[in-house]
Amino acid sequence: ITGCAASTAAHPSAQGLVSIQSAVTCPAPPSHAAIADPPRHFAVAPHLVPSHNIGYCAYIATGRGVISVRLRPEHAPNAVADFIDLAQRGFYDGLRFYQTCPATGGATCPVGASIALSGDPTETGSGGPGYSVASDPVIGNYLFGAVAMYGNDPSTIGSQFFFSTGDSHTLARKYDIFGQVTGGIPALAALQKGDTITWI
Repeated sequence: ITGCAASTAAHPSAQGLVSIQSAVTCPAPPSHAAIADPPRHFAVAPHLVPSHNIGYCAYIATGRGVISVRLRPEHAPNAVADFIDLAQRGFYDGLRFYQTCPATGGATCPVGASIALSGDPTETGSGGPGYSVASDPVIGNYLFGAVAMYGNDPSTIGSQFFFSTGDSHTLARKYDIFGQVTGGIPALAALQKGDTITWI
């Protein structure tokens, strides 16, 4: 084991990487119940403005277990506000992971991605909540456990998101990284296409 010298000039893509993907853990998951028949379409985007000085955690309950995610509004305020608003309305409750990548069939997978995609009621890769908001600058890389928004147009975000289920650092850096998994690693590693989100 040897010491590592710090680089004197970090690459721009590495700015914020330590803070966004460090293992800041979340408390134990709360008890929660899924919302029956939640709305899947909205006319306007959320107006929530998350504070940069408060820690936010999201909990994604699946048949594989509960996955805890530290949200990072200081790096992706639009994505975090969007995700929190949809989760609180129950939008994600009952949706499935409609694709896991790499894959040879189904919805198209991004090149170089080991991910599990959800948040699309149509399960086609092009569905959403009925609105879009501007995406945030991408900070960090798609390492194992990164949580990012997803869509056909990377300049906007809607409801789709993905978990990085492997090292996807070669994935084109155009999808907002808005969180990092801090708990439920076995559940994350076991995700399969068709698995259902019970609640967020």
